[in-house]
Amino acid sequence: MKFTLIVCAALAATVIPIQAIVNGRLGQTVGNPFLAALISFIGGTVALALILLVTTPGWPALPGDLSWSDIPPYLFTGGLLGAVFVTAVLTIVPRIGTASVLAAAITGQLLMALVVDHFGLLNVQQKSISLAKIVGCGLMILGVLLLSWEPARKGTTTQPAEAPVDPS
Repeated sequence: MKFTLIVCAALAATVIPIQAIVNGRLGQTVGNPFLAALISFIGGTVALALILLVTTPGWPALPGDLSWSDIPPYLFTGGLLGAVFVTAVLTIVPRIGTASVLAAAITGQLLMALVVDHFGLLNVQQKSISLAKIVGCGLMILGVLLLSWEPARKGTTTQPAEAPVDPS
């Protein structure tokens, strides 16, 4: 069961590089990373609303014994956190490339996950950091550096990639 869930998570994550590219190009096209993120989230919101309406019998609502005031306020910050990530990615991808951004993002996620697990933050089960996990993080950081490293070619200088110009 655990292996199946790991495979499902890996398969779901295969859309992230495409999302990063699409959002990056959207940001370049509209010229405003916040507008691009808003457009992206509107698309996601519409898709989720349709899925919710199609898969929920009757009108979707909170369970009868739960009111909005029963939900801890921090649980409403997921969209804000997603907006920070999406805006950062769509701004950075055109500058350093999809692989470098996602390698750094995955490494950052892993490092924060280890902190959350180690201290049991947000009421997750506490799991101590081990030497193996520290070495794994070190290898992830090394991987980010290797993916981002572009040796200068003889007779050339390394310049940031220019965004493609739309001929229309």
